[in-house]
Amino acid sequence: MDRVLNALSYFFNANTLNPHGICLLWRPELIWTHAISDILIGLAYFSIPLAIGMFLYRRPDVRFGWVLWMFVAFIMLCGVTHFMAVWTLWNAHYGIEALLKALTAVASVMTAVALWPLLPRIIALPAAATLQARIEERDQALNDLRGAMATMVEMREHETRQKLLLDELNHRVKNTLASVQSIASQTMRGAGDMGEFKDSFVERLMALSSTHDLLVKREWTSASLRELVDATLGHYGRPYAYAGPDLRLHSNFAVTFGMALHELATNALKHGAWASGGRVDISVGEGEGGAIRIVWRESGGLAVNAPEQTGFGSRLLERGVAGELGGEVTMDYRREGLVCAIQAPASEKIAFQDSPEAVLERL
Repeated sequence: MDRVLNALSYFFNANTLNPHGICLLWRPELIWTHAISDILIGLAYFSIPLAIGMFLYRRPDVRFGWVLWMFVAFIMLCGVTHFMAVWTLWNAHYGIEALLKALTAVASVMTAVALWPLLPRIIALPAAATLQARIEERDQALNDLRGAMATMVEMREHETRQKLLLDELNHRVKNTLASVQSIASQTMRGAGDMGEFKDSFVERLMALSSTHDLLVKREWTSASLRELVDATLGHYGRPYAYAGPDLRLHSNFAVTFGMALHELATNALKHGAWASGGRVDISVGEGEGGAIRIVWRESGGLAVNAPEQTGFGSRLLERGVAGELGGEVTMDYRREGLVCAIQAPASEKIAFQDSPEAVLERL
């Protein structure tokens, strides 16, 4: 043991040695050039492993990171040897310098031995461009998948909408056929002969068709009373006026009310105001208790007498319109012209539009 201690003491003994500056003849320009250069190299050697170490600490997922840690140790020992070279310019501690160089040699050899077997595996790692291309391919595949799923959802929704439309179409066709059957039955009931039946039946079918055309434009959601009045009365070419706010009518009720307007217009043309140059005024307003009030008023035509029998139009108004709305319809056969008043509470079948009051007149 003493021999080992004596050997170590002799290895680190610097009393018989001279500092490295003597070899440079203590020339300041040489000494400081060596010193500053070694200090800068040592600082760089400390900075590089520090950056690598921070990178490895933040990115523990890096493959073969242990090899980089070996590089960190190797480079730091290289930096220490450069600082030691500055120290030995003025101090002859060559034993410590030799030990540091031996440690650096061991670290460098271990790093080199570890690196070469790993080199094929490192080379086999995909390049950044390859990884980026694969990521883009994956993203594109995901986008294609999302597009396909969206298309499938749209197809499913389209099938659902198509089924709903078919069900709705079937329902409307049945309602229309029921309306046509009712019109035919009522027309035949009041017709004197087949010629009269044919004319009345065709006119009522045309009125039903014009209401359907109006509802198709609105996709069967609802109808505007002002537009319904225009569609039903406009083609007669006789004077009429609409005054008051517009009303929104449910699609099913619009069919019934369109037929009622047609019956009123036909009666005015044959027996009322339009038979002798008169006019029709339709007014919309608010009645008792906030109810909706619609008034059909004829003036300037023939003297009116109350009919002896109730016709199709009267039954349609007093039973159909009043029944659907839960309201009341009155027919006042005044000498100066018929006045038909409809009063009903606002509901999903009939309601005021969110539009300002306006006047529409056809002359």
